[in-house]
Amino acid sequence: MFRRVSVMGVLAATAALVVVPVQAAGAAGSGTAAVPGTLGACAELTGQGPGWATLRNDCGVRISGSVELTSGTNPACVPIAAYGTATVRWQGKGTAEYAYDC
Repeated sequence: MFRRVSVMGVLAATAALVVVPVQAAGAAGSGTAAVPGTLGACAELTGQGPGWATLRNDCGVRISGSVELTSGTNPACVPIAAYGTATVRWQGKGTAEYAYDC
């Protein structure tokens, strides 16, 4: 047997599909773990040493990134190609705590 689906049922199902991505995008900006590819959460700290830190861009667009230092200062932002890496350098004390998009 075939069952007829009402137009309202189809519209409700379509609306549910549209709402889910919007809610997921909102969660990414609210301090929860973001999905790679979501702007604003692309830079990732991958390595560091005295006066330098390596950042990776997990997104498919060019970004700028930097790190938060334990000394309370932040080095200048550096450009990072899509899915590429870059090195942030600084003078003085402090180690990188985390990376962020500029």
